Amino acid sequence: MFRFGDFELDLGRYELRRGAEVVKTEPRVLEVLNFLIEHRARVVPKEELLDTIWRDVHVSESALTTAIRDARRALGDSSGDPRWIRTVYGRGFRFVGEIIRVALAPSSTKSHPSLHPVGSTPPISTRKSIAVLPFTDLSPLHDQGHFCDGMAEELINTLTRIHELRVISRSLAFDFRSDDDLRALGEKLGVDHVLRGSVRKDGERLRISVHLVDVHNGHHVWSEKYDRQAGDVFALQEEIAESTTRVLLGVLTDRIRNAIKSTPIRVDAYEFYLKGHTYFGEKTPESLESAVAMFETAIELDHEYALAYAGLADALVDLFAHTREETLLQRADNASRRAIDLAPQLAETHLARGHVLSLAKRYREAGAELAVALSISPDASEAAQRLKEIELS
Repeated sequence: MFRFGDFELDLGRYELRRGAEVVKTEPRVLEVLNFLIEHRARVVPKEELLDTIWRDVHVSESALTTAIRDARRALGDSSGDPRWIRTVYGRGFRFVGEIIRVALAPSSTKSHPSLHPVGSTPPISTRKSIAVLPFTDLSPLHDQGHFCDGMAEELINTLTRIHELRVISRSLAFDFRSDDDLRALGEKLGVDHVLRGSVRKDGERLRISVHLVDVHNGHHVWSEKYDRQAGDVFALQEEIAESTTRVLLGVLTDRIRNAIKSTPIRVDAYEFYLKGHTYFGEKTPESLESAVAMFETAIELDHEYALAYAGLADALVDLFAHTREETLLQRADNASRRAIDLAPQLAETHLARGHVLSLAKRYREAGAELAVALSISPDASEAAQRLKEIELS
């Protein structure tokens, strides 16, 4: 049961109450409202609502539109000035009100309910926290730094899609290395666990070791070694992310598995994408031009590589900030649009689009894209920072 404002939603009884009065509402409307409340940490796509609430029947999107309208009507809410249900146009819906969960005492269903405001003690749930450190290069020539950083970054991006986890951003985590004092590192970053690892790449052979460490006692919660072909890197990233998540959360739901699943990418395209990110991180006009070249090569090798388009958009827009050549901004605009077309479920594509729109001074549209990025990835600190910059603009 949930309480918000003057309302109580009890799906066990299929009742929405306002004070002592039962608000007459269709069961499907209550199911939609309950689902939005349970997943209020993110924007819920329309397709997910249709597949979940109407899973036994085929209906058009108008059924969902009607249910959302009826839910707002029951709550006295407004789409133009939402207090409870916000529409993220083209993406879905999000419940934005403050919730109190009402739990019945286990001894008797007639007992008075005990109320626990969200965020109070005891909490409804506590998100596990983790930092992924850059992997150590143990290759014979020590020439795989870009691959090591890319491996860690991909794991950060993947784990950030799991709303039950709080994942430290790349910009913070990459200030530390695997030989740092983990207890002190945990205190600085405010995390309970650290994932660290090493890569040894020799030709087409990969040997990767990973360790999940409890920073409070230094114990290895989980560790594994993998010997694979370089072409197996994406399946390997999924496997590491799944194992890490299972250890931290205890279970893997279908939703989490879908969040972890990656799109198949050509390995040679991935290598150029990682090199592009290495150049991009240097932030000089020369390095940004090199980053653009690397991302464009990745796209030539794999025309449906969404993250390469997002990286290209970011590099082009940063280069535009140096040179003010309008053609760069137009190319960035095209690349960011393509990134979202290919992968609208990724925070990175919306972040890149927001970056482009912000430089184009289309602040309202930029804010909407950054809000989507944050709804997909609540710990996307770069999106939050850019939103603040827009508010000050």
